[in-house]
Amino acid sequence: MITVVPSQQRNFVDRGWMKSYRTFSFQDYYDDENNDFGKLVVFNEEIFSPGKGFNLHPTSEVEILTYVVDGELEHFDDFSNKSSVVNEGEFQLLGTGKGVNHSEKNFSKEKPLRYLQFWFTPCNIEQDPSYQKIKLEEDYSNRMLKVLSKNTDSISKIRQDIDFYIAKLDKTKDLVHKPEEGRKTFIYLLKGHMEVNGHIILEGDSIRISDDRKITIKSIGKSEFFLIDIK
Repeated sequence: MITVVPSQQRNFVDRGWMKSYRTFSFQDYYDDENNDFGKLVVFNEEIFSPGKGFNLHPTSEVEILTYVVDGELEHFDDFSNKSSVVNEGEFQLLGTGKGVNHSEKNFSKEKPLRYLQFWFTPCNIEQDPSYQKIKLEEDYSNRMLKVLSKNTDSISKIRQDIDFYIAKLDKTKDLVHKPEEGRKTFIYLLKGHMEVNGHIILEGDSIRISDDRKITIKSIGKSEFFLIDIK
């Protein structure tokens, strides 16, 4: 089964200082038929005005992966009592475990911040909080780079059975992904225009694949995307 979710189909919230695009049910947006995709329970795109953001607030029982598309994200949490600045093209992974207070703000007082955030349920909720900042130093042109997995064959580890990839494809290039039986595939197109098993997706679109054992990704124009192999 393949479901394409066009960018404009996402729930949109405009609070003035923050604009949010929600792929799944989140906070005051609820869709009984769109709560999750396997262990992926939240996928939001957020845009903060200069100097704005979320003040210290509690979160628990999720693994939160954030990718900065444009700008600088300032993170603080009360288990380390440290601030970190995550730059464009970098990730942060916050394991909230049994509970943590944290804040995310636009570090810049002049430019907007745009980031993507993925929430995954953890394998075990009775864990201490954890934090990682992930900078990509390997080239991922025309290949999929494994950023996260529960194993040691990725740049960093996550406390859930997922494989999270990032890839760039030149025009007319293609890649093949072969998920194991019982696993799902979620793809988000960050930039460009491509075809996935015969379905055309545009920048900002996502696609959910439940049963296909072979996924062929063809770049129609130069493109960049995330692929999550997940239960």
